[in-house]
Amino acid sequence: MKSNIIQSQEIEQNVKFLGNKTLNLKKGMAWGFNVPKFIAIPTYACTDLYTNKISREETAQKIAKILQCKKYAIRSSALIEDTAQSSLAGQFLTKLNISDKKLAKNIYTVLKQANNFLQGNLEKFSMIIQEYIDADVSGVTFTRNPAGKREMIIEYGFCDGEKIVSGKISPQKISLYWNEEKIVLPKQFSVAHNKSSLKSNLIKNFKNIEHKNKFPQDIEWCIKKNKFYLLQTRPITTISNKQYTQIVTLEKQLPKNEKYIYEKTEISEIAPRPTQFTLDLLGHIYSQDGPVKNVYQKHKVNFINTHFLKIIGNELYVDKEREIQSLLSAYSYLKNKKFIPRFNNYFKIIPTIKNLFFLNQIKTENYKQLFQALKTKIETAPHEKDFKTALKKFITDYELIFEINLLSGLAIKKLNFLLKNEVVKLPAILNTNNFFVNLNKYKVTLPKNLVGNSLDISDKSNFLTNTKTETQLNNNISLWWENTSDIQKKLFKKKIKEAIIYNHLRELGRWLTVKNITAIRNTLITHPKANEFNDPDNIYFSNIDEIINKQINEDICRKRKNIYNQYDNYNFPDSITSTFIDKKTKLLGVSAGSAQGILQDHNYLESKKLGTEKYILYTETLSPDLTKYFNKISGIVSRNGGVLSHLAIIAREKNIPVIVGFSLSSSNFKLGDLVEINGDNNEVKVIQKII
Repeated sequence: MKSNIIQSQEIEQNVKFLGNKTLNLKKGMAWGFNVPKFIAIPTYACTDLYTNKISREETAQKIAKILQCKKYAIRSSALIEDTAQSSLAGQFLTKLNISDKKLAKNIYTVLKQANNFLQGNLEKFSMIIQEYIDADVSGVTFTRNPAGKREMIIEYGFCDGEKIVSGKISPQKISLYWNEEKIVLPKQFSVAHNKSSLKSNLIKNFKNIEHKNKFPQDIEWCIKKNKFYLLQTRPITTISNKQYTQIVTLEKQLPKNEKYIYEKTEISEIAPRPTQFTLDLLGHIYSQDGPVKNVYQKHKVNFINTHFLKIIGNELYVDKEREIQSLLSAYSYLKNKKFIPRFNNYFKIIPTIKNLFFLNQIKTENYKQLFQALKTKIETAPHEKDFKTALKKFITDYELIFEINLLSGLAIKKLNFLLKNEVVKLPAILNTNNFFVNLNKYKVTLPKNLVGNSLDISDKSNFLTNTKTETQLNNNISLWWENTSDIQKKLFKKKIKEAIIYNHLRELGRWLTVKNITAIRNTLITHPKANEFNDPDNIYFSNIDEIINKQINEDICRKRKNIYNQYDNYNFPDSITSTFIDKKTKLLGVSAGSAQGILQDHNYLESKKLGTEKYILYTETLSPDLTKYFNKISGIVSRNGGVLSHLAIIAREKNIPVIVGFSLSSSNFKLGDLVEINGDNNEVKVIQKII
């Protein structure tokens, strides 16, 4: 005869009649967690209890005799609840702090609500009668951010947990990464509890629960007299297996027990996923005798190669601590909680002050000479017939490219400061031609047979450019200029002219980069042929010394390529820090204009045979190779990027609006939504949600 009451030791024999909430608590007990004692009422008994075919009073008395608790909690454990696909959190009724005399009545109340919700199908419903813990502290923990991010989120209050999950109170909140050892809890904890022990055990328990379940968990818990109780745990349904694998993969590659701050910057945009060969090229650029050092030295600034480039997965990051100390050695990001660069080292104050002084002395007036040098280098026919010559020319020419990048950043920074309180913004200004400056004077004949759009040697996308010189002037700028005083016009005009010209020169610098990368690629072709490679593209995973010393091995290249390829489907965050900082990124238009389209990523645009619809491209980084999608899109939204991004420059030339600072995972947007973006007023809004 089937029992109407199933005790914890009988659960294994009755699995098919019990919901996941019950089964998860049983697993928690087996793993050694403190679970309040409970019994379960199986599905086949719930209908009879609801109709009183099985006496609720007699059942309640039997439960009270078995559990012998002062107070009880009655919780749902439906078969459709707490699954990997759906939690149905809060859809069924919970009754707390119930005396044994009111147990039968409240069992009926819970069953009645479930019967109504399930439209009479109580055969899908089981329930738990559990010891009620009059908690000192109650909380809910997501072992990972439900948006698919890596931080743990803890919400708690000095009350019972139902007030938190039902939204009756605003809980206190902690977000932390798994490597963090120090967390801040309020003073109330120290009054009744051993604070340090509680903190360490609390976090340890949450981590163990995820490890045991092998997936991120939504945990309800409480603490009574320094004792941790697991009330329930279930999988976080909004996180996919792929996202979890990505989180775990990322954490394995991060340093242990040390502070760090890594970011995708403009350097990342020119080669977001560099092959071994491209990474070597970047190493030459930033080496102690490379073009970056030489340009800074020209301006009396001392640059130290601190090796700040870092690969995570196969994505390029900048170690911000090392980067700032390459120029300002007395500064640090890691000496404050919010990773804001601050003065830190008095022993290095003199070289830092010298560099700051000379950085502020750099002038931006010599754009005519820089243009002439660029024009000559771009228009000179390539004659590099061997790898060493092509490499040497690339490194030599990159001095000019880096100097233009440096000066364009300064020119645009100055203009942006002047526009701070104006109605027009920088992207709209940069999108104008032949009104503030005649760009016809800065034309260059484009070389033939260029391949790619970035510094990456493996980028074989069709080279795209369209430097427009026709007049582009919208009504807002025209009206603003008419209402600007003559004194202000004089001040603005010089800075606007410089910014527009440098913006143009920066794009020409990309042309020269692609020209030289194309030349290097052409000289590399001979090596896989001479070494009888099965796949010529494997040569991109050799390093420069191997090529120079003629020590190329396809097996080694293939192994590097296989390691590289395993990260292709991962998109790690644009900023990775050792301590959680809740950054609220502002949307920023870096290319003016407005557009509507269906929000999709590059995977969709690559894999689908598209019709006449226009799309808004969502991307993590403004990489120049995304130009291959320009004929399919009407706009771009990106998590990362800036006004000086090469892709932003090309987009402005193509009149494609671009907004950065947009995170899909942190928004209520979904791929497939019809959206509208406006680069003039920094807006992204949904026109129609995907069904």
